Amino acid sequence: MKKMFSFVLLLAAVLTTTVLASCGDDDNNDKTTVAGTYVGTDTLNFTMGQAYKTTAENVQFVVVENSDGSINVTIPKETFDFSATVPMVGKIVQGSYTIKNIPYDSAKKAYYLDYTDKATADVTVFGNTKNYTVTKGIVTVTFTGSTVTVENEHKFGSMPMELYATFVGKK
Repeated sequence: MKKMFSFVLLLAAVLTTTVLASCGDDDNNDKTTVAGTYVGTDTLNFTMGQAYKTTAENVQFVVVENSDGSINVTIPKETFDFSATVPMVGKIVQGSYTIKNIPYDSAKKAYYLDYTDKATADVTVFGNTKNYTVTKGIVTVTFTGSTVTVENEHKFGSMPMELYATFVGKK
């Protein structure tokens, strides 16, 4: 009888452990998706002797999730007006382009990619439009709830300055 009681207790312990182990957080069927259209403000900074900054309002960035866990971010056509602060630059019109296959970097806790020489965009400066290769491109994308922050350090072709853009938007 004592052996039978010990066996029943052992069986109960095994069953309890199995049942509790199957109740983990990994069974969440309500997976939060980061895909969507985010509307917000994009701030652009650059330095040419001194620092300059302007913003574009009500900008729509689109995020697409890929089957491999990476994301694509489409940056829309944007007009950054430096006319008041840097008349020689005036308006910079950056055409739309997509940064593809941005993987999640667990050390940075963000999606991160050096996309140098992997994207092109039409850019208008001084009223002239030209298609440029992104000769320097580093993007970092973070999500907090329904908010996305896209930090995009980039340079078009042989332009003399690097551009630093920070977009913050909500779904």
